[in-house]
Amino acid sequence: MLVAIGGAAFIHRSAQPSFCTSCHLMQPYYDSWASSSHNEVSCIECHYAPGIKAEAMGKLQAANQVVKYFTGTYGMKPWAEIEDAACLRSGCHIEDELVGELDFLGVLFNHNEHLGELRRGKQLRCTSCHSQIVQGDHLAVTKGTCFLCHFKERPEGEPLAGCTGCHRDPPRLVSDVGLVVDHPQYIQDLVSCESCHEQVISGLGEAEEPRCFNCHNELERIEQWTNSTRMHEIHISERNVECQQCHKPIDHRIQTLHVESELDCGSCHEGAHEVQQRMYAGVGGHGVEERPDPMFAAQVACKGCHELSRSIDAHATVTEAGEASCMSCHGVRYANILPAWQEGMARRVTTVGRLLRDVRSASGAAPVRSRVQVDSLVRLAADNIEFVERGKGAHNVQYADDLLRASVTILQEAIRIGRLPVTNANPDLGPRVTDSSCVACHLGVERSTTVYGGEEFSHGAHVLAGAMACSECHTSFDDHGGTKLAGISSCVDCHHSPIGPKNCAQCHQGPSGVPVETISHPTGDFSHNAHRTGDIQCSDCHIPPSMSTEALDCMSCHEQHHTPEVACLACHRDGALADHDAANHNVACIECHDPPADGINRWTRQVCASCHQTSLIDHYEPEACENCHQVPTMGEATRSLPPIPRDPDPPPP
Repeated sequence: MLVAIGGAAFIHRSAQPSFCTSCHLMQPYYDSWASSSHNEVSCIECHYAPGIKAEAMGKLQAANQVVKYFTGTYGMKPWAEIEDAACLRSGCHIEDELVGELDFLGVLFNHNEHLGELRRGKQLRCTSCHSQIVQGDHLAVTKGTCFLCHFKERPEGEPLAGCTGCHRDPPRLVSDVGLVVDHPQYIQDLVSCESCHEQVISGLGEAEEPRCFNCHNELERIEQWTNSTRMHEIHISERNVECQQCHKPIDHRIQTLHVESELDCGSCHEGAHEVQQRMYAGVGGHGVEERPDPMFAAQVACKGCHELSRSIDAHATVTEAGEASCMSCHGVRYANILPAWQEGMARRVTTVGRLLRDVRSASGAAPVRSRVQVDSLVRLAADNIEFVERGKGAHNVQYADDLLRASVTILQEAIRIGRLPVTNANPDLGPRVTDSSCVACHLGVERSTTVYGGEEFSHGAHVLAGAMACSECHTSFDDHGGTKLAGISSCVDCHHSPIGPKNCAQCHQGPSGVPVETISHPTGDFSHNAHRTGDIQCSDCHIPPSMSTEALDCMSCHEQHHTPEVACLACHRDGALADHDAANHNVACIECHDPPADGINRWTRQVCASCHQTSLIDHYEPEACENCHQVPTMGEATRSLPPIPRDPDPPPP
């Protein structure tokens, strides 16, 4: 009997709110309840769902908590789950009260729209919004729950239900300085809310794995935290866990602007640096694979290089990148790298841009059926070139080089399809950046000239014409900047080696290294091609080590100088004509140059008679003309000169 009476007394006593304060951890919660609108409602009416079964289960849980308290095994964080049925029990909140709209801090709210159906795929409970999150306010509405649902993972300026979904009828206001803010008129005129109310959202509302450990320590449960659907079913629909227990908060309020406020430039200036970002990341081009810059792959942010401050418009500053930025991390050996990138990319853009202009100019000649395809290809190439130009190829020289070479390939395809009359469709872009780790840094070095061993050294002749790799002369990266050559004598291995048919082409332009242009000599014009056609090798005339032909005499090969079947001008071209007066250009060479002579080296009566035949008949023969007449120096172009006055008594014939 005593046990029954004592048990009944304990059950009654434990149902009183004051009993809850027996545990010192409950005092803050008790105080917030005592000062709330629910202070006339017993704790168990909310914490126990209606029904004998729920109340019996609650008593068992309470007894378990008492045992844990006295044994010291209780947790430091009280936990309770309030069922919706407890809120809707008889005498409390009836379902009819949930119908219709109510005003909550100026926002029209409808319970049925939130509890009657899934919201964003989640079943909300009463305690999803009415919880103990707000310290000191028992069961106060947690605005953070509203913000999490309406703003999380939503595009900027596009909250769930839109701005007017909550702020349905914003009032007409007058500001402190007398400015009229006519919200109804703005809505009617479709003025965007973001025009005035920007930066009204802070926080992302992300749920992070470490928060799981506040309640759980089982790894198999923790591993499921990425399953968003399952997590919300368990924690919201089944266990009534408040959203903020897992999610970081999102705040939504109008921000007051101050002088020092940083405005959101991106709200108007969208994509100001998007092209540079895509270039740095190595994405967005046509006809190329993605290729992020090594610095991007190393997680180097823009400010890692753009650290040099520069004033603009005398009132603001920007941060630039320069050589000092490179050297601050990589040392002095990275001097001149950035200027080389900038100059090299500018030169390549100009080169490919010239081909683009030629193709555009000729595209009108394409057949009608292929003109659309040609125009499409031209646009793709133009996009790549503009990408490199605006994105600044120095942000990613390897990717920029790929883009320009892809543009050349695309334009060549347009030339082929449209059969366009473009002559130079293979512009010289130099060595491919991705083929050489040296060129990736030292862009443009292939065209530079330096001094080695006291002699001028052209990289172009060796790298571009000779197709030599940097490693043939330079040391590896570990010994960066050195040469493997013993000195100027090492050059002899290439330059003074036995000459073969292909050696000349490594350095000299033209088919097989044979110059196309004619070379003028005092005795005539020399054609390399004519002699190579005659199966004469370069080494027959160009003999190491000097390779000079100054000591050569044409007559050493051309023994049969004057033969009837060979015209003089076949060899003696413009250079020979320039040595003669224009009046004699139509005179046959043999009139003055008798075979087998190879030239005229002195004046004779025979030479003069080739022109002055009539006047020389019986004219003091056989006296030499120069005995009486003034004659020019041999080899000079002349005109007729007056004779020197003769003696009155010339010598007898």
